[in-house]
Amino acid sequence: MISFKEKIKDLEKNGLIKKRDKILIAFSGGPDSVFLFYLLNSLKKKYELKISLLYVNHNLRDDVENDLKFVKDFSKKNDVEIFIENLDVLSYCKISKKSIELGARELRYKILNKKLKELKFDKIATGHNLDDNVETLIFRLLRGTSIRGLKGIPRERENIVRPILQFEKREILSYLEKIKQDYIVDYTNNESDYSRNYIRNEIFPMFFKINKNFKNKVNDLILEINHRENSSSKINEKKDNFVKFLNKNNVEISRKKINQIFNSLFDSDGDLKNDGEKEFYLGKNKVLKKDYDGYKVIENHKKNLEKQKKFEIIKKNQSIEWYNSETIDFFENMLDFNNFFDEKKNFKYSFLVFEDEFENYLTLNGKKSNLIIRNRENGDKIYLKNLGPKKIKKILIDEKISKSARDFIPIIELVFEDKMEENIILAVSDIKFSKFLKKIYKNDIKNLKSNNKLLVIGRKKWQTEIRMT
Repeated sequence: MISFKEKIKDLEKNGLIKKRDKILIAFSGGPDSVFLFYLLNSLKKKYELKISLLYVNHNLRDDVENDLKFVKDFSKKNDVEIFIENLDVLSYCKISKKSIELGARELRYKILNKKLKELKFDKIATGHNLDDNVETLIFRLLRGTSIRGLKGIPRERENIVRPILQFEKREILSYLEKIKQDYIVDYTNNESDYSRNYIRNEIFPMFFKINKNFKNKVNDLILEINHRENSSSKINEKKDNFVKFLNKNNVEISRKKINQIFNSLFDSDGDLKNDGEKEFYLGKNKVLKKDYDGYKVIENHKKNLEKQKKFEIIKKNQSIEWYNSETIDFFENMLDFNNFFDEKKNFKYSFLVFEDEFENYLTLNGKKSNLIIRNRENGDKIYLKNLGPKKIKKILIDEKISKSARDFIPIIELVFEDKMEENIILAVSDIKFSKFLKKIYKNDIKNLKSNNKLLVIGRKKWQTEIRMT
């Protein structure tokens, strides 16, 4: 749910209110129009606004004198100009054979536009709120409408703007209570004689029992319909494909969250942004991860990484499986390789021979050591041939390995047990190899000496996660 402050920021961003606007507020003295005044008045200095009020007396209620006193006192208290116009709604509806609701609305907007021209103002601001917007959608849905009719109340139409359309009624009332501001309570709003009142008083409470946040859910749908109406067919097609991708991966998230993720991943033309890696938690232990290759849904392994961290000693003639995606084999001689190496169809292999100088290095030191596999650690470096030491973190970044995947890359290292010698990292998976190893083609293995030591690193040709570029 968007916060109160975020809604005010959104109002400023969307350009509904512009510098030096002259705004005529359709002022009834009810909570919505009172809140609308305070909101625009808070922006008055920043935007150099000129604000006036127009109260329309429909002559439909017996206690209208109380309302007139309130709006006049409000005008005086807040030092804002007010204009009062009287209408004969009943006579107009009798002649035109229109409902009181429709007749009052037509006359009200007619007088608002007339006054706007007389004053040479720029805009009429009305106090329609989020609840009104939801009521409109439900009203049109029940009466029968097209998709276009489900767009709700427009935020802006010609010279009419609705700055508080994203504010719920409860937010408005809460704000007025906080500042101890009175307002007119129209008792006819509690009567269910009119269609909209019936929706508000009878239908909404039933919806509330099913979902207390139903107004925001319906409003999200309205925003989505409006966004699609104003978006290019390319954007809509991209979003539809994105939703299909999520459905294929059994992802169940709200329309609002889908929009937030989509807008973060794609630019205004519907193309995937080239702005680095991002992750979005999707619930049910799933994560949407954008990396250098595209985006994919994966299990949220990262949060359990500490429990999953591995450290294994490489033993000769035994294949080690690393996180079910890579294998590491070590053979002390070619006879062992020929007898024990088992090539799997779904793996791509790198064959590495130990350089002579490395053999000499081991003999020279004569220290007891082990070949091990482990996860990467901060500060890891590997010594590359002709290039010297290079940080493994930098290598993985250069190779465009995603952040989460880096934690599962196997680091193959020679470890000295007496700690008198510095450990030597021999390989970073099959990505980079140290100066002590030489990569050879499979066809060249037959040309090796019988006592050559061989390290074989295999990686799956395909990944179990579904990837979409």
